[in-house]
Parts: sequence; structure tokens; C-alpha cells
Amino acid sequence: MNYLTVRRPAVANSGLSTLGSFDRLFDSVFSGVPGWDTRKPAVDIRADEQQYTIEADLPGMSEDQFDVRIEDNLLVISSLDKEKSAGSDKGVNNGEEHNGYLLRERRCGAFHRSFSLPKDADAGKIDATYRNGVLSVVLPKKPESKPRQIKINRG
Repeated sequence: MNYLTVRRPAVANSGLSTLGSFDRLFDSVFSGVPGWDTRKPAVDIRADEQQYTIEADLPGMSEDQFDVRIEDNLLVISSLDKEKSAGSDKGVNNGEEHNGYLLRERRCGAFHRSFSLPKDADAGKIDATYRNGVLSVVLPKKPESKPRQIKINRG
């Protein structure tokens, strides 16, 4: 069995499971800790016989604002927002106007997501496209790992 690292975003009124309750409790306890980033982009991961597909929501960004790479058998999607790194959001949270913003709730700043590559993924053929605010990363499966029909000969 192959595994990908997955973050479960909290969904209101989604039914209370033990794991979901624990995730919400964990997020609420550590949400104020510096460096604990809960504003990572949401992702969907699909798999079929041919490939794995990871789709990440990155609205309002351009292709040159994020990076997709393979490091130590991990698929890494990361970004560094130029405004955030320059410190231009100072004062927004305490009511002071900065760059025209009085309130800024939409995601800004750097993020970093890592996914363990499944053993049957072909790292040399990974492809990424960005369209309409969604980054799609396709990880094809190695040919030897794809299901194949075995012909039964009459004996």
C-alpha cells in the first residue's frame, strides 16, 4: 500500500468523528503558536490506475510565486509571498492602515507542503500545471506497477 501525507481541513457540520474532533482540538491548541501555520493551501489527492493527481488551491497567485520540486523522495510545494517577506503586512492586524488595507483575512505569506512519494510513482515524469487558481501536479505510475491482464492459455 502506498501513502501520501495528507492534512485534513476542518469542515463545519461534517459529522463529529473522534479523529476529526482530535484534529480540531489539536489545531485550536496550537493555532496561536508562532510557526504553526494553519493557512496552508487545501489539497485534493486522487489516484487511478495510471497516475496520482494532487490539486492545490492557490488563488490570486501566479506561476512564479510558488515552487514545485522533488527533495529526498518528497514532493514539495512551497511559496514565498514577496509582500509578506518584505514585512508589508505590519499594522494590518491592529487597525492601522498599510498599503490601503484596513483588514486582511485572505491568505498571504509563505507556505510549505510536503507529500511522500508513493513507491510506484515515476518521479522523473511528474508534470505540473496552474490554471484558474488551482495547481495540478500529476505523478504517473511506473509501468511495472500498473495492473495488466494475464492471458490464460489453454493447456
